[in-house]
Amino acid sequence: MRPHLYRMGMREHAAQRLGQAIARERSTIERQWLDQVQRDVVTTPGVALTQLRNGMPHYLDALVKVLATGQNALDRSARSAWQDVASEHGITRVRIGFDIGQLVHEFIVLRHVIRGVIKDELGGPDSEVEGMLADVIEAAVSAAVQAYVDARDHELRRTQAENIGFLTHELRNPLSTAVLAATQLRRHAAPMQGPVLDSLDRGLGKLADLIDSVLLTQNLEAGKVRVRPVPIALGEIIEPSLEASRRVAEQKQLSFRVSFDGRLHVELDPLLTRSAIQNLVDNAVKFTDVGGVELGVEDLGERFRLHLRDSCAGISPQELRTIFEPFERGHSGKAGTGLGLAIARRAVEAQGGSIHAESSGTHGCHFWIDLPKRAKERDD
Repeated sequence: MRPHLYRMGMREHAAQRLGQAIARERSTIERQWLDQVQRDVVTTPGVALTQLRNGMPHYLDALVKVLATGQNALDRSARSAWQDVASEHGITRVRIGFDIGQLVHEFIVLRHVIRGVIKDELGGPDSEVEGMLADVIEAAVSAAVQAYVDARDHELRRTQAENIGFLTHELRNPLSTAVLAATQLRRHAAPMQGPVLDSLDRGLGKLADLIDSVLLTQNLEAGKVRVRPVPIALGEIIEPSLEASRRVAEQKQLSFRVSFDGRLHVELDPLLTRSAIQNLVDNAVKFTDVGGVELGVEDLGERFRLHLRDSCAGISPQELRTIFEPFERGHSGKAGTGLGLAIARRAVEAQGGSIHAESSGTHGCHFWIDLPKRAKERDD
């Protein structure tokens, strides 16, 4: 037998042995684990048992089923088993007082308890079964920590977005007062004051656009934008999104090529989708000084992919990692708020899609949007 096949067979056998031992001693494992963590909690003021106590029977059942299969990708299967149980019991849900350290400790105790209860099955500290036990528990710990971090970060972004959204909303009142005052001044202004008032109007207009962009970004971030999908031809979404960019491209003497089937029918939120495409195309035209921009659409069955390629100066790997975050701006030095791509990303994700970017770093960029043809209505 080849060495790698022999190794696979050993792992499969070890997994099955471990699963059988856990199934046979499950009640003892549960009882000893609970006794141990309760003793630990008593000696640690301010720490309480997590919901793992309620989820333990289900977790051990799931673990036994995973081990019985003897799969090669056992760590992924064990991770998935924990994620299913955690989702059912809300174990990694963010809330006041949740202690991720306590959860990790409870998993460590579980490993020690299982090792003690089935020690006759382990066959020594370097055995295949011992290694298998370490792998499955570490997979659960990794999944639990990652889920907690993701949920915590999401909660932080949502709270931050709500605060910024409130502040931006409040800025609209003094802006409205300033616009009204500028209108009244123009009625009584002398002709020579026209250029000054024109400058004032442009400044107030830019401020209004900035406030609207920040408010939309933060509402999308906080999940406060309702998705309203309607049946519509793709051409009715894309063509209006390109009007401003076409004019700018013509002024900059850039080529502007568009190729797609406008008759392709979708069911999306027209406003959100237009906003995403317009911000993406506007960004491409803005940062391209020589060459041109090309847009195309690929039909993928239940989804479609919009490709946008340009001949800009490129985006570095470091910038690619943050380019879709609010207020992140590149090294080009061109004026801008850093909100366009953030709005595009959130408008796409709100409809169940995704947005991506790649670049050689020195020349050209490729952005693409994946969207379902039928987005579900959502009211957060």
